[in-house]
Amino acid sequence: MKSIGKRLSERYVLNGIIESRFSDAYAYIFDYMFNFILYNLSLLTLGLLFHHPIAVTIYIITGSLRAITGGYHCKTRISCYILSYTVFSIYLSTIATIPMISAYVLIPIYIICWILILVVSPVDTPNKVFSKSAKKTARKKTYIIFFFNSIFTILSLLLHWNRDLIFIDLSLIICATGLYIGYISNIRRHHES
Repeated sequence: MKSIGKRLSERYVLNGIIESRFSDAYAYIFDYMFNFILYNLSLLTLGLLFHHPIAVTIYIITGSLRAITGGYHCKTRISCYILSYTVFSIYLSTIATIPMISAYVLIPIYIICWILILVVSPVDTPNKVFSKSAKKTARKKTYIIFFFNSIFTILSLLLHWNRDLIFIDLSLIICATGLYIGYISNIRRHHES
């Protein structure tokens, strides 16, 4: 069975919009965009169903950081779906059960997470090896996200939105964990070869 991206790229080739030699690349891009939109819409729907739309929005925004910084990637699409929804389910259940935490604890966690992320990012994956210029671009994008994330965090701190600080910290912990698992996997892969 052909994917939506494959069917769409074939249609674009037939209509003369793209050259046939680029069909596979466009199929990949279309499938990626479709999966990205579907995944984020499903997360937002689950967030609304479980009454955590702000937490899910923060999770999705922080997830964009993962797309830039790289890190661990599953070998198959199915295992990626399973892992992604499992991590999201753990996130949702954690935010639903975690008690209020003092900002004096949350801010150091925030700082530690960002230091950990900034130290190793971007991390290559088997599917995406960064060139020197791509690493430089990814690093700039990471700093931009860090800047805006910090503004929101400071705003949350000043307005005493400790729940939002918890959502941010948990999202960053998930991002940093995936980044370091990918980093360690790369070290092992290079050591074995």
